[in-house]
Amino acid sequence: MNERYKKVIVVLMGIILLVLMAISFGGRERITFIESQLGTVLSPIQRFLSGIGNFVDEKTEPIINVLNYKTLNEDLTLENESLKEQIVTLTLQQKELKELEDLSQSMNYINRFGIEDYVACNVTSKDIGNWFNMFTIDAGSNQGIKKNSTVINGSGLVGLVYEVGDNWSKVISIIDHKSAVGFEMLRVTDDYDGILNGTSNYELVGELYDPKAVVNVNDYIVTSGLGMYPKGILIGRIYEVMDDKDLFLKKIKVVPAVNFKKINKVMIIPYHEQTETTEQTEPPEQTEPPEQTEPPETTETDGVNE
Repeated sequence: MNERYKKVIVVLMGIILLVLMAISFGGRERITFIESQLGTVLSPIQRFLSGIGNFVDEKTEPIINVLNYKTLNEDLTLENESLKEQIVTLTLQQKELKELEDLSQSMNYINRFGIEDYVACNVTSKDIGNWFNMFTIDAGSNQGIKKNSTVINGSGLVGLVYEVGDNWSKVISIIDHKSAVGFEMLRVTDDYDGILNGTSNYELVGELYDPKAVVNVNDYIVTSGLGMYPKGILIGRIYEVMDDKDLFLKKIKVVPAVNFKKINKVMIIPYHEQTETTEQTEPPEQTEPPEQTEPPETTETDGVNE
């Protein structure tokens, strides 16, 4: 049998198989003898081919799953990174909002006294350590800041500007040992006053000018307006009262209203020198010169102790 007849036979067999398969799919209840014999012959071949297919599926499925898991893991990783970035962004926004809300409380003081040239700024750096006893802000002379300007935040008095650059300034806080603040009791009556100093331990210790002053634990104190700080800014709360019988002084220890371990934003009230103005009047008649008296003793005022 030549090659041509072989091809014809193969084609005919293929056609017969297709016809028989089509007939078998017809759902007949009974099949022919030829169909039965072909089924007997083809069944082992089908089982063999099916086994090969199942074997290939079993071996390739883990590989496919690994590839799918890898792709899924990469997608989840990207999604997780995106969610982390969103969380960080939202957290920073909430933190910024909280800081602005806290700082806005200082507007109560500014509005109460009609201060218009205030400057809001950020803390950019501080001295080494846990305490904000000295730090730098991002505003200077170009923004209207002057030396001895008052620094506050939403909680109360922070300190004083002691050095000014074009776009930066340095602040010394009231807890620093070089600081001194004139204070008075926050009362309707008996508003005793005194001087408050920072210490090397970043505490606030004060003395009242009146040794008979009646003060109590949990009394609040504010700036007295004597010196460089404006009047009425909250300083803190008394937590200890001590009588120095040797010096006839009444001393106090104060918890500051401001958290000096965490300061991010502050408000600056520019310093204005107070100038005295007097009406022009005719000179008085010449009289004998008054007796020469010794100059009065100087008293300590608030600000920065040299």
